[in-house]
Amino acid sequence: MKAIALVASLSLAPIEALQAEEFQKSYEFKIDQETLGEALTELSRQARVPLLYPYDLADRKGMHAIAGRFTVEEALNEMLRDTDFSGGLTESGVITVSLTGSKGQRQESEVTSGNVKKSLLAGVASIMFGAGAGHAQTAPEPLAKDELVVTAQKREQRSQDVPLSVDAVGGDALEKKGITDFRDVLRGMAGISYSGQTRGQGRYSIRGISTTAFSPTVGVYYDDISLVTIATGFSGAAEPPFFDLGRVEVLKGPQGTLYGGSAMGGAIKYVSRKPNLDEFEGSVAAGVGLVAHGSVSYSGEGVVNVPIIEGKLAFRGGVQVVHDSGYIDTVPNANFQLPGVSTTYPPTLTPLELPSLSTLENDDANEAMTSNIKAALQWRPVDAVTVDLSALVSNWKQENSDFFWTNLNGFKSSSRSEEPTSEDLGIYSLSITADIGAVELVSLSGYVTRDTEWDRDYSFFVTGLLPALYTYDSPNTSDTTTKTFTQELRLSSTANDSPLRWVAGLYFSRQEDTLDQDALTIGSGDFFGVGTDLVYQGLHNNVGKEFAAFGEFTYSLLDWLDFTAGFRYFRNNQVLNFAADGVFNGGPTSIVDQRLKEDGFNPKVSVAARVADDSLVYATASKGFRAGGPNRFVVASALCGDDLDRLGLTSAPSSYNSDSLWTYEVGSKNQFLDRRVTANVSAYYSDWKDIQQLVALTSCGFSFTGNVGAAEVYGGEVELNAALTDYLTVGTTAGYTHTEITETVPGVSASVGQDVLQVPRWTVGAYGDYTKPVSQSYLATLHFDYQYRTKTLREFDETVLVSLPDASSVAVPNFAQTQAAYGVANASLMFGTESHEIQLYATNLFDNAPLLDYYDLLIASGTTLRPRTIGLRFRGRF
Repeated sequence: MKAIALVASLSLAPIEALQAEEFQKSYEFKIDQETLGEALTELSRQARVPLLYPYDLADRKGMHAIAGRFTVEEALNEMLRDTDFSGGLTESGVITVSLTGSKGQRQESEVTSGNVKKSLLAGVASIMFGAGAGHAQTAPEPLAKDELVVTAQKREQRSQDVPLSVDAVGGDALEKKGITDFRDVLRGMAGISYSGQTRGQGRYSIRGISTTAFSPTVGVYYDDISLVTIATGFSGAAEPPFFDLGRVEVLKGPQGTLYGGSAMGGAIKYVSRKPNLDEFEGSVAAGVGLVAHGSVSYSGEGVVNVPIIEGKLAFRGGVQVVHDSGYIDTVPNANFQLPGVSTTYPPTLTPLELPSLSTLENDDANEAMTSNIKAALQWRPVDAVTVDLSALVSNWKQENSDFFWTNLNGFKSSSRSEEPTSEDLGIYSLSITADIGAVELVSLSGYVTRDTEWDRDYSFFVTGLLPALYTYDSPNTSDTTTKTFTQELRLSSTANDSPLRWVAGLYFSRQEDTLDQDALTIGSGDFFGVGTDLVYQGLHNNVGKEFAAFGEFTYSLLDWLDFTAGFRYFRNNQVLNFAADGVFNGGPTSIVDQRLKEDGFNPKVSVAARVADDSLVYATASKGFRAGGPNRFVVASALCGDDLDRLGLTSAPSSYNSDSLWTYEVGSKNQFLDRRVTANVSAYYSDWKDIQQLVALTSCGFSFTGNVGAAEVYGGEVELNAALTDYLTVGTTAGYTHTEITETVPGVSASVGQDVLQVPRWTVGAYGDYTKPVSQSYLATLHFDYQYRTKTLREFDETVLVSLPDASSVAVPNFAQTQAAYGVANASLMFGTESHEIQLYATNLFDNAPLLDYYDLLIASGTTLRPRTIGLRFRGRF
C-alpha cells in the first residue's frame, strides 16, 4: 500500500472537514508553490480543510499558481490544470489527489476506498480533525526559518525566492517575542544600525549608508505608504506602532527603482493585517513589567475582525494602550557640567560645574504613554476588484527627556523646567486593486500627518554662551508639522508561470514640512535692552514635490535563470522659506522662495539562478540617490566665527548637493535537509559620492548640511538557521561593514581614511528556541537572544575647542567622537495553546547601560538602553 500523507495546517483555527453545505463556499487564495506537496499544503492551510494524498507524489512539479476567490474544488482544479493529477472532495469534505490514468485510479482507490479500510481513514481523520483536535498539542514542524511571503519587489514572493537581501519578521513572531519597538527588531539583523534612542529622533543605517543630515538614507513605509520626512534637529524617522502587524520587512541595498529617493541604503516596510472577509475573529492582550531603576510598565490591546457581508465586506479595528515606566529621576539643584568651559589651564582641564538652580523633583520622570487606534475596511464588490480603506492614529507623549546627566551618579537630571516630547502620527490610505486578466492594476493613495512637539531647558546652554545669564531660565519650544500626500498607479503581470514578469507605474508626492522654534531667556529683554525675552525665533517652511516613473522587468532565459532590469526616472522640486530673529541669531535673517530642482535616472540590473530546488544565487548592480536641498538655517557668522574659521569658511553654505551611490552585490540563499537548515550569504561594494552629512558648529549651537566628499563601503553578511531537533531551533547572523572616506572637500571636518559616521564595523546576533509539549493542551517555548555591535564613529572632529578662564581657547580630544561597543540579551518562557498564551519575559537581561547619543553642546548628557524589564504578557484569540 502506498504511503499516505495527511496534512494539517498549523494555523490558530482548527482544521475541520467541510460540511456538505460548505462545498460551495468561496475563499481568498494566494498560492504560488510549484511542487504538489507544497501547493496542497498551502491550499489546506488557507481553506483550513484536511488533505489526503500519496506521499510519493509530494515532490512532483508543475502546479499552476492561483490568486483570487474560489471554492476549494475550483482552486484545486485550477491548480491541477494541464497536469497529470486529478483531485476532489470526498463526501466527508476531505481533499484527495492522485495521478490520472489507470495507475492513478488504483492509487485513488487506495486512498478513498477498499485498500485503505474506512475505519483507518475515519480513525486518522478523527484524531487530526475531530472533536479532540483542540486538546492535543504537538511541537511545530521544525522549519529553520519562517516561510514568510514578502512584497519586496511589489509582488508576493517567498522571502527565500527574492534575489536580494531581505530580512523579515512575521506578525506572530513579533507577538510571541513581545516586540513593541523597532530597535528590538533591527538589533537582531546584520548590517543595520540606528542612532537616537528617543522615539521620533532616530536615524537608520543599512550597510554603512548612514546619515546625520536632515534627509534620510532609508525609506520607511507602512502598507507601501511612505513615512519619509525631512528630519530636523527636533525630529527624526517616523516610527509606526507595533500593533496588529502582519510582518516587518527590511530590504538591504539601494531600492531606487521601486521605492525611489531616500531609499539609497534600503527600505523598512511595515505591513498591517488586513480585514478577513470570511471569518469573525479577534484577539486581546495585556502585559505588565517591572523596570529596573524605575517602576511598572503596562499595556493592553484588543482587535476584532467582523465580516459585515460574508465574502464582500469586512471591518477590522482595534485599540492599544502602552505605558512605559520612566527610569530617570529629576533631582533639585544638582550640578550641571559644561565640557566646553574649563575652570583651569592645561595640562589639567576641569569642566565648569555649577548648581542647576532647579526646584523640580520627580522620580521616573521620563515615563511615556502611547495610544493607537486602527480601523480598516475591505470591500470586494466583484471578485476581480478589492478596495481597502484604512486609518491608523497614534499618539505618544513622554513627560521628560530620555537624556540623563553624565556627571551625576545613576540616571539623573536636574533641569529647571519640564521637558516633554509628544508625537501625533496619522496614516490614511485608500488602495484599489483590480484584476483585469493578465494584468493587475493598483491605485494607492496615502495621506500622512505628523506633529512633533519638543520642549527643552536651554538654561545651561545659554550659560555656556554667555555666563552672565546663568541665573536666567531659558525654555525652548519646537513644533514640527509634516503633511504628505502620495499617489501611486501601478500595473503588474499576474502570470507567475510566464517567462516575463513585470511591474511598472507612476508616482507623485507632495510634502509640506514646518518647523516653528521659540527660545526664551526670561528677563533677557532688559539685560540686552531689546524689549523682548525671545533670544531666538525661527520659522521654516519647506515644500517638496516628486514625480517619478518606474518599472522592473524579469525574463526567464531558462527555467532556472532569470534576468531583471529596472529603472526609475524622477524629478524633484523644493521651495524653502525661512525667517529668524533674536540676539542669538545676530538679528533678523530670512530666506524667501529658495528653489531647487533636480531630476535623475536610477537603473538596476540583476541575474538570478536557481541552481537547485532550494538554492538561489544572484548578482545585482543598482543605483541609489538622495536629493539635495537648501540649508534651513542662516548661520550667524558673528556668533559662529571660531567654528567657521576652523573649517576655512567665512559663512555657511546656503544649500547642499544631491548624493548618489552604486552598489554591487552577490549572494546566495539556500535551504537544506527538508528546509530544516537555512544558510544565506551576501557580499557587497558601494561607491558613494557627494555624501550629505551634518556639520555641527559646537561653539554657537548652529549646524548646516554639507557634502563631505566620497566614501567606499564594502562588507558581507551571513545568516544561519537550523532546526537541530524537532524541538530546538537556533540561528545566528553576522554582518561586517567597512567604511572609509576617500575624498573630502573644504569646509567640512571629515578626513580621508575616517569611517562614515554611525556605522559599527560588526553586528552579530544569535538566538535559540526550544519548544516542546508539556501536556495534552500546552506547548512551552524557551527563547533566548543576544545582539552585539562594535564601536562607531559619531563625529568627524578629533578635537573640540574648550574655553579657558582668560577667554582664550584650546583644542582637546573629542570625548564624544566615538560610541563604545555594546551588547544586549533577552529571554522569555511561554506556555500556550492555539487559543491563548502566557509569557514570562526579560528584556536587557543583564541590565547593560552603554552611553549612547552622548551630547555635550548643552551640557554633558547622554541616553542608554531601556533598563532590564521583567514581566508577564497574556494573549488570547477568538
